[in-house]
Amino acid sequence: MKIFHYSLGFPPYRSGGMTKFCMDLMIQQKKDGNEVALIWPGQMNFLFKEVSIKKQYPQFGILSFEIVNPLPVSFDEGILDINEFTKSTNSSCFKKFLEQEKPDVIHVHTFMGLHREFLEEAQKLKIRLVFSVHDFFAVCPKVTLFRNGQVCSKATDCTLCEHCNKSALSLNKIKILQSPVYRFLKDSPLVKKIRKGHRDNYFKEENNYTDTWIATEQSSIRYKTLRNYYGSMIDLFDSIHYNSTLTKNVFEKFFIPKNTCIIPITHSSIKDNRKIKTFNDCLRITYLGPQNGAKGYFLLKECLDGLYKERQNFTLNIFFTPIDAAPYMNIHGRYTYDQLEQIFDETDVLVAPSIWYETFGYTVLEALSFGAPVITSENVGAKDIFDSKCGIVVKNFSCDTLKNTIKQLNSRQLQEMNSNIMSAINIDSISVMTKKIHDLCYKEN
Repeated sequence: MKIFHYSLGFPPYRSGGMTKFCMDLMIQQKKDGNEVALIWPGQMNFLFKEVSIKKQYPQFGILSFEIVNPLPVSFDEGILDINEFTKSTNSSCFKKFLEQEKPDVIHVHTFMGLHREFLEEAQKLKIRLVFSVHDFFAVCPKVTLFRNGQVCSKATDCTLCEHCNKSALSLNKIKILQSPVYRFLKDSPLVKKIRKGHRDNYFKEENNYTDTWIATEQSSIRYKTLRNYYGSMIDLFDSIHYNSTLTKNVFEKFFIPKNTCIIPITHSSIKDNRKIKTFNDCLRITYLGPQNGAKGYFLLKECLDGLYKERQNFTLNIFFTPIDAAPYMNIHGRYTYDQLEQIFDETDVLVAPSIWYETFGYTVLEALSFGAPVITSENVGAKDIFDSKCGIVVKNFSCDTLKNTIKQLNSRQLQEMNSNIMSAINIDSISVMTKKIHDLCYKEN
């Protein structure tokens, strides 16, 4: 089978969970004997505006095609100029490319940078179109549906979208970020320092906007128009792949796609490493997320600060330097996948306290793959892959409910959870997941 993917690009130029998923899926598909390629949004020329597709050198054994002059890629910074992100183009280059390459399937992982005309030409040629929903960009230009420390309550009517998106990158900045020069300089010490400073500030609570913003009808209409544009793209797909029930439920509050399926995801670094663990009275908690409010770090710290006043028989492993350290913290540097075995050997329970909608959550699967029990909020999609015998999903999630959950844990309960993980959890390999996607998404129903 000839399978073409559309995503933001190859590492190290692009990174993150979506890139990891797409790369591992493509590499496994190639191992399975398929012809695989990645199409990605490349440079936006300042002078020449014609859209074209340029064949680049293969990477990781994967064919590479760069779209020159794609639509802008906003990342999670937001969108201000709606027209620039929905601009139509002459579809002849897409038609010529698809007729020449003749893919059987085009698997799309994001709408960022992608012209609708590309999908329309593929549909005309009866090429099967599959979309994996990794985030909520089609609903929220900021991707997260998160504002002021909670899930956005105004997403349906778009009344706060213009205010949320007022700090979006300018078109010229986006052009720089999509340029070949930036690809070369991205991992230079100076640029990495600038990027880190920007990301460290991105989710700070004090930078969130207040709800005193008064929206105009015109601003609401503009962002509804943008959402309808992405909705018209969704209508072109033959199959929609959700990575969790949560993703499906949230996404379908806004769109009603056809032929959907739920397939929990994994990546190539996750193996079945389950082992019997031993527990004692000193509870070793691990948090593998970053230091921001959306992932629930500040709520977790507030919870544990309160618990520490009542009892001191617990520790928290974190993997960044906190703004405000606490005596119960074991502070580690940034971790890599090959350190996970040691991390989970020193973990009694993983906590994933996300406040925003986390479509999946690899850290939960990583913990289970080493036999470690988990505690999650209701907003973590990976809650699909375990039941109450293997971990805890905290209902009515708050500082108090999380505190009470942790406070009531004991070594006997953890031992039972570990035993149930050993007997009841399935740790799918990347090859198993790839086959499920092939059978449920790529084949005609």
